[in-house]
Amino acid sequence: MCLLDFLPVDFAPLSRVTSRDEGMQIGRPLDSSPSVKEWLLGRAVPDKP
Repeated sequence: MCLLDFLPVDFAPLSRVTSRDEGMQIGRPLDSSPSVKEWLLGRAVPDKP
């Protein structure tokens, strides 16, 4: 066992800041956004190794 196996006495989990529905609404635009490479290729910036 190690120290990470034990929770401190005053441990309290963080409260949720968003509901599942709010998370899904945020996730949709992020899922459709281009990667950095795709964004650079769209701007006709040469790919550097």
